[in-house]
Amino acid sequence: MKNKCPCESKPVELCCPVDENLRKDWLLNLENEHEPLRQASKEIAKKLKLLSNSNRLEILLMLERREHCMDEMARKLNSKKPAISYHLSLLKKHGMICVKKRSRFTFYSLSQSGKKAIAAFEMI
Repeated sequence: MKNKCPCESKPVELCCPVDENLRKDWLLNLENEHEPLRQASKEIAKKLKLLSNSNRLEILLMLERREHCMDEMARKLNSKKPAISYHLSLLKKHGMICVKKRSRFTFYSLSQSGKKAIAAFEMI
């Protein structure tokens, strides 16, 4: 038997069947239904941890405006190059930035994933 949810009018199934066989199937379906949410929450938590550093957020915001080289970022953040390099490597590892080499300089820009992350924070 299906009921209507009073808040959003989505059909819901009755939970916790009494019959043992139905209950086993119900529990299995419940676990299968929830697994993608569990994985998504872990990915979101990783990204939030990555973005919990103000320097990394500032780097992403700089790259949202235009591409930068490490020298520019180090100067703007008043940081040493090894610290900026560390933040850039983490952002690159998580797919937030793109890297382009031109002559002896390396330029960094925002990836699609980085753009989505900034857009998500702007909605808050």
